[in-house]
Amino acid sequence: MNRNLLTRIVWSLCCLLLALAPDVASAATPAQLALTGSLHSAGGAPVVSGKYGMKISLYPDAKSPAVWSETLLGVTVNGGAFSVILGATKPLDASLLVKASAAHVGVQVDNEPELPRVPLRSVPYALHAAGAAGLQCSGCVSTAQLAKGAVSGDRIATGTVSAAHIGFTYAGAKTKGGPASLALDLQCTGCVGMSELKIDGDLDLGGNALKAKQVVAGQISASAVAANSFVGDGSKLTGIQSISGSCAKKGQVVKGIAADGKLICVPSMDPSGLPPDGLDEISNGLLTNQFINNWANTTKVKISDNNPIGVVSSIDVPDVGTVQSLHVQAHVSTSDLKQLEVQVIDPKKAKHILHLKSGSGKVLKGTWPAPDKVVKGDLGAWVGANPKGKWHLKAIDSKFLNNTSDGQIESWSVQVGTLSTKKVAANGLFHAAGGFQFKIADSHPVTCSAAMFGYTYASPKDQSLYICNGKEFYPLSLSPVGTTDNPGKGCADILKKMPAAKSGLYWVATTAGSQQVFCNMADNDGGWTLVARMVGKSHCHINANKVGTLTSTGQSGCAKLSDATIRSLYTDQFWLSCGSKDPHRFGKINDIKNFNTTAKTGDKKMTWSMTYKGKTYSGTDHTCCNFGDHNYHNPHIIYSIATGYGGGNYTKDWSGCYNNQHGWHQSGYLYVR
Repeated sequence: MNRNLLTRIVWSLCCLLLALAPDVASAATPAQLALTGSLHSAGGAPVVSGKYGMKISLYPDAKSPAVWSETLLGVTVNGGAFSVILGATKPLDASLLVKASAAHVGVQVDNEPELPRVPLRSVPYALHAAGAAGLQCSGCVSTAQLAKGAVSGDRIATGTVSAAHIGFTYAGAKTKGGPASLALDLQCTGCVGMSELKIDGDLDLGGNALKAKQVVAGQISASAVAANSFVGDGSKLTGIQSISGSCAKKGQVVKGIAADGKLICVPSMDPSGLPPDGLDEISNGLLTNQFINNWANTTKVKISDNNPIGVVSSIDVPDVGTVQSLHVQAHVSTSDLKQLEVQVIDPKKAKHILHLKSGSGKVLKGTWPAPDKVVKGDLGAWVGANPKGKWHLKAIDSKFLNNTSDGQIESWSVQVGTLSTKKVAANGLFHAAGGFQFKIADSHPVTCSAAMFGYTYASPKDQSLYICNGKEFYPLSLSPVGTTDNPGKGCADILKKMPAAKSGLYWVATTAGSQQVFCNMADNDGGWTLVARMVGKSHCHINANKVGTLTSTGQSGCAKLSDATIRSLYTDQFWLSCGSKDPHRFGKINDIKNFNTTAKTGDKKMTWSMTYKGKTYSGTDHTCCNFGDHNYHNPHIIYSIATGYGGGNYTKDWSGCYNNQHGWHQSGYLYVR
């Protein structure tokens, strides 16, 4: 508590002194004080309601040291007012108050310095009791009167009073002496206090001869007293019965004692004793299942002008566990905040109004429910629930501007602190002594997104480890790819799974089965599959069926994969080279299904376009198999001469491939990927 905020304490003291009662036991009972007061701030307002610690001390006057003090924890202060009982935990002897002619009370709140002392006031009946301090009691027996020596006056000889001779009567004539009894004509009950009557040895006063509300340790044997409470440290008491025995089952510990006195036994690691968010506490902070998740929508949505329906932006929150905290952030622009209403509609269809036609300016930016307060609704009700589902932000403009749009939802987000039931994070080095296994799936188990970056799973289907890079799953082969046991889908697939793969021969899976191909892994970003090798004086590559063996672009013999195989290996690119000066063309085959080296004249269904390493353009070949751009670009290149090329006037002189710098009979190659 801030000391500067407490400028005054208004006291109302109601003091109840437990006066000396007729029976002996009550004489040892401490006094108690009922104290009420109020705490106020510097401005005069009551302090914040809550629990406060207080140390309350009694002083004989305004300057002397304290004669008594007691510390009270968790005092309830409501509206500034509080009420406590002094002497309930630490005995308060009434003699302290009797001796103090100008008693004061001092109060210390929490760890702050003690506040100024306040005089102790008496309630009306306490003033009446004060007159007893000077009471002259006739016939009262005190310690001084029970002295050694013979009977002399009012003194009683040694041995006259014993356990066998005690018998108090409270009526009759005053009798002096007498060996058998002591008859006292006393109008005062309890004048002999517990502190004055100390009895040693065995004393049988009968089962009900002596009862007390409190027992002062060391003065009366516990076996002779029926007590409701105990005051003292108990160091001199004997014969106290304690619970005996142990938990019978191995590995159990004592949790407590049941009402019938039996031990409550639980396993040594009691799961019920661990809170759901206690993982970090028991792992020295190395593990946690508490996360901060943030889902945002940054797509701008224009707000319809003067439209009560409004516009909506949505966020789909996945299943992440139990909410520990939830905040909504929003950025909305408008021509005037006084005509704007902004709502959040949660998955339960509950509406929370964040802004309602107030304030000034043109921009609304905030975080709800804290530090900005929700106008209507309770986002805090989501604590302890699962936020999974559709969240919507609605903006409504209520004043005419231009009948088109007025401002827009710039962005908004839902931030959730969760107690996850789906994942655990390791904040330090994770060492799995018994091994570690990734999730196993034949297909992607989740959608790869920025939120799932780093998510990894293993696929037995293609022996690969898939890692989400924030946009798509990237495969890493767990066994050599491009072998007869694990053929690739093409050279691009092999390079993707084995980024360090070198150019050479690999096995790929095609519609005709697995076969060996040459892969260029180094040039033009790599991943190219060689599908045809043209030799200047050869016509073999115009055959629709596979001819020869492809081992490199520089092999001496003509060879080509079948048209069906080329169609199955092609994904999005071709690379064509023709001529000794090695001119190149790159393009996209728009209709790969029409690739056919035996196409007839006039078949122009297959189109292609330049999409790699150069100017973008497109065209239609004279025949489907002729990758030519002689109508669009220089130098002109034709890959293949089909049987129907040139109106059917195909001749044997048109061998190899063609470019307009060298003419026919050129050597070259065709790659796809």
